[in-house]
Amino acid sequence: MAKPPPGPPEAGLIRVHDIPPTATIKRKFALFLWTSTVILIRHAERGAGADPALTPAGQARAALLAGMLQDANLGAVFVTDTLRSRQTGTPAAQAAGLQPTLYNANDAAALAATIRASHPGRTVLVVAHSNTVDDIAAALGSAGVTELTDTQFDRMFILSRSWCGTRLLRLRYGAPTP
Repeated sequence: MAKPPPGPPEAGLIRVHDIPPTATIKRKFALFLWTSTVILIRHAERGAGADPALTPAGQARAALLAGMLQDANLGAVFVTDTLRSRQTGTPAAQAAGLQPTLYNANDAAALAATIRASHPGRTVLVVAHSNTVDDIAAALGSAGVTELTDTQFDRMFILSRSWCGTRLLRLRYGAPTP
């Protein structure tokens, strides 16, 4: 909490205080004041077919992700019911001692509600798809993330939600993709 400067305020100026939300405000406005950190990625490189597995490059990216997040104290790992999504998220989940949680790729609002209700104050990993990353980011309070192209696998979005808003950090990890 910021401390006000010593002495009387200068004439005409109002002191600014850092006032955190009280327990009552947090309880009454939990849906509006929820806090979480969401690491949002697209699944790693995949092969061809209806439900393709990860390629060797995709397996390497998934292993790298697990190593990067080993100290993140993950509270959950969300994956879709596709082989490529499960194979991308499972190494990070196992490293954190978790089981991946399935979510409906077409219902970003339900995923956001689950994260708010079940994982407040925690860090979660969400493994999405090229056409759902933007919808999930928007549902979590960060509009402005665009749909990924079919060849973009190295994008990572970290959404930090505090009681007063959402911050978005755009990163890349692993071997560069276009």
